[in-house]
Amino acid sequence: MTGTVHTSVEMANLALAHLKEAPIRDFDFSSVASRWFRNHYAAHRDAYLAMHDWDFATTLTHLPVETGKPPFRWAYQYKKPSDALRLPQQTANGAPGGEILKFEVIGQRIMTDKPPPFPLRYVRRVTRETEFAPLFVHGFALFLAAGCAHVITGKNSRAEALRQAATEAFDKAGSYDTGQGTPLPAIDLEIITNR
Repeated sequence: MTGTVHTSVEMANLALAHLKEAPIRDFDFSSVASRWFRNHYAAHRDAYLAMHDWDFATTLTHLPVETGKPPFRWAYQYKKPSDALRLPQQTANGAPGGEILKFEVIGQRIMTDKPPPFPLRYVRRVTRETEFAPLFVHGFALFLAAGCAHVITGKNSRAEALRQAATEAFDKAGSYDTGQGTPLPAIDLEIITNR
């Protein structure tokens, strides 16, 4: 299933529509809006992708082991894929009810005791807007609009309202997206609440 946009400029124009601003033709220097998107679009896209295990951005692979071993703590190291934005919880062979694999990301390496090959499920960078799912498009447009609202409109209240709308859209899209397929088991984490 694909979304409703075909280019990054179309995606930006959906965001500008939330601001009631004129559309742009390119990410150039012709307006404040086009300059903002030229400088910030890719970073905002990657951040929004990394915030959830979006079905359309999730991929599976097996990583070959690297010849060098970690200096301590772990038995093996694997090179993280260059398009990986986030590595969620991993299970043996990716099975939803499988054994949880312990690992640590250090720089561009994945350290673990799991012998090769390492079965990796990860959220990848998606640069073709035609691959975006419809609910992602809706939420991402609001996320972009919230990001550029103050710079383009000069109105803090508009930026705050869009941040709230973007949060609600993300929560809704994430819950629908997560509801597809068999979810991975939740793990209990000890979280320190005192600061």
